[in-house]
Amino acid sequence: MRHIIADPPTAIDMKTSKLLVEGIRERIKIIRIEKGYSQDYMADMLNISQNAYHKLEKGHTRIHLEKFIDIANVLEVEVSDLFNGPDHVYVFSSYYKKKHIRRL
Repeated sequence: MRHIIADPPTAIDMKTSKLLVEGIRERIKIIRIEKGYSQDYMADMLNISQNAYHKLEKGHTRIHLEKFIDIANVLEVEVSDLFNGPDHVYVFSSYYKKKHIRRL
């Protein structure tokens, strides 16, 4: 069995990841404000302290996947909207073309 070892991420890859995460945090904040939700409200809905929520939104702590999904649910948006915004068009691979879909 052959193992393929991937190249370690470069500084550019890490910078891009950081920018993506900052964009997600900014979209969370914008949506929260547009809906009129306070950080206190979000914290209550997520069962965390206001200080903990503030740190999540500001990037002082990482957002775990479960909490990220909970945030999307509280904001009543799709998780994908937090990644790229609501106007992003997703293109799926050819695997999802009609010939691969079976009717039940």
